[in-house]
Amino acid sequence: MISEEAFRLAILDRPDDDGPRLVFADWLEEEGDAERAELIRLQCGAGDPQRERDLIARRGAHWAGPVLRYVYGYSFRRGFVEEVTVEAAMFLDLGERLFNAAPIRLVRLIQARAVLGRLFQSPLLSLVRALHLTACKIGNEGAILLADCPHVAGLRTLRLGENALDDQAVEALTDSPYLSNLTSLALSNNLIGDLGARLLATCASFPHLAALDLSANQIGDAGAEALALSPHLRLARLDMSHQFAGFATRSRTFPIQLKQQQALRERYGAACQF
Repeated sequence: MISEEAFRLAILDRPDDDGPRLVFADWLEEEGDAERAELIRLQCGAGDPQRERDLIARRGAHWAGPVLRYVYGYSFRRGFVEEVTVEAAMFLDLGERLFNAAPIRLVRLIQARAVLGRLFQSPLLSLVRALHLTACKIGNEGAILLADCPHVAGLRTLRLGENALDDQAVEALTDSPYLSNLTSLALSNNLIGDLGARLLATCASFPHLAALDLSANQIGDAGAEALALSPHLRLARLDMSHQFAGFATRSRTFPIQLKQQQALRERYGAACQF
């Protein structure tokens, strides 16, 4: 007779496939757990956000299981915990248990700076598809270590906002042989200038990149023009808002002139934000 453990292993083995989850939902309903079955079906289908919230509020802690012991926060996707917020040291020490407990795809790390060396040597990163390191104070050093890490080759989303990164960090990221699968890259609230924008515009390292967040940096006309003329970028979303935040009054109202703004809009359409 098939067991819940067998379903769990099948789902962990095929985390991107809804099929095992929906079969599990049928089994759960037969076993009398109609609410869990309902959540899986809702999140694998069109969904009903309010109903999902109600189900998770009532029974989410129970369904999360052992994941609760190790994380600060979690979110359900497709009926299971797929997103967690966890201290970086805890992730390194107990991450194997996390991935054995749930089909986790997105990891938000906090306090990563203290363990940068260990973090970017960890094969646990090969199980992650979205890595958020926002406000972890990793600096250029952390970006360079990340760029040299073969375990990040499976990443689709990388968020590095608020890390005091400058053009040196961008150079490391664009030179990395391991980040070619990214579809979303967030570099907001850093110290990236025109050179960094030019490096992003001229590199061919991100063939699948669809979303690029460069908001709240130090990019002016030259960087904007380079992005508009990029021979490689095919973006569905580009955020260039809040450049030189707090410094714009020293010159003009907004550091990117209308000519360059128009060029960016012509290239990337209404998805370009200022």
